[in-house]
Amino acid sequence: MHDFLKSIQERVLLYDGSKGVMLQKKGLTGHEASEEWNISHPDVVKNLYTEYQHAGSDIIQTNTFPGNKITLGKHGLEDKTSELVAAGVKLARETVGDHTYIAASLGPTGSIMEPAGDLSFDEAYNVFQESLKAIEDAGADLVNFETFIDLNELRAAILAAKETTKLSIIASATFEANGRTTFGNSPEACAIVCQSLGASIVGANCSGGPESLIEPIKRMYSVASVPLCVKPNAGMPELIKGELVYRQTPEQFASYTKDYLENGVRLIGGCCGTTPEFICELRKSLTSLQIPEINLKSAPTLASAFNHLVLSPDQEHTVKRLSQEEMTSVIDGNFSGLARECRSDAFDYLLLDFGDIQETFDIEDFAGQFGSFIRKPVIIKAKSQEIIEQFLRYYPGRAGVVLSADSSISLSPLQHYGALIVNDSLEEAD
Repeated sequence: MHDFLKSIQERVLLYDGSKGVMLQKKGLTGHEASEEWNISHPDVVKNLYTEYQHAGSDIIQTNTFPGNKITLGKHGLEDKTSELVAAGVKLARETVGDHTYIAASLGPTGSIMEPAGDLSFDEAYNVFQESLKAIEDAGADLVNFETFIDLNELRAAILAAKETTKLSIIASATFEANGRTTFGNSPEACAIVCQSLGASIVGANCSGGPESLIEPIKRMYSVASVPLCVKPNAGMPELIKGELVYRQTPEQFASYTKDYLENGVRLIGGCCGTTPEFICELRKSLTSLQIPEINLKSAPTLASAFNHLVLSPDQEHTVKRLSQEEMTSVIDGNFSGLARECRSDAFDYLLLDFGDIQETFDIEDFAGQFGSFIRKPVIIKAKSQEIIEQFLRYYPGRAGVVLSADSSISLSPLQHYGALIVNDSLEEAD
């Protein structure tokens, strides 16, 4: 994927458009899984790929969006997950050859993760891992995790890809009218967390029309260290005579291209309701526009699942250091008092010092619960390698880790989880 990563730095690449809406026009019903058509109607799926390639797409997304055993299980197809997603990739490769990139589309499971729901981080990881192995073996060039509404589920997907495959990763969330995901994640937090874990591109998709994603993209660009992608819907759909109708025209859709390019977007396409005509219009826009230079950021950042902090050397940042008594309380699961404190502007981030504590408590549960209740960014300190690694794996943000000059903590696992390494004075060390 060296060519892809190089290309995305040098020019704007054009994605394709909707699969589901297009397949519905060709006969797919609401009771069917679109992935099943990769086997039952392969020529229809291949023709759709061809339409987008002819429209000018540099990257074709596979017909595999809800391709996981939880979603497919609702259609009684969980045992065919690997077969169905692999078929979607193979059909794309047969159709477009080696001159167009193949991005395997994978969406969320549709289940709610702990602590709000029943799906654990490890269960989500295993679900994504199964699909990822199949799409890589089938010949995908990269994976596009898209339309995620929970940053922690997106983290599970990215780690599964990173630890299971060699695929380049695109990570995309969808945002509500309030500028946050359904689970309250900010665009900045999504960008910081995903790029720190190793996503090559981060961005936003679905939501409303292209106007609805301008602000989330701008906010992502303010902290982005990687290029951005965007795939809006063709406006908000209207229900007319039992059918969803998207009224935005391709020309209206493409009129926002310049705004996106000025805010770090280097991969652009369409989501629900878009057709090959929309991609053709995007291609015209890209051809007519002067592409501005991209300004990627390198400042050290922290992020909870909800908010972020840019650590500027020109600005003093206030910290709340939890006392031993407070640490004991939160480890026991008492988050309410600290959560209330975090609603104020009295401090910018928290310092959790686990000291000599060894792993005598459920760190997975603690990190997940802590990250769900505490909205301020956090930096941790511990003498136990296990505590640090497990906290970083299950904490739904980007944490900092304090390392002293004589620390025996290994750096490699910390970097693997995207942690910001700081020294004893809480200044950036690496």
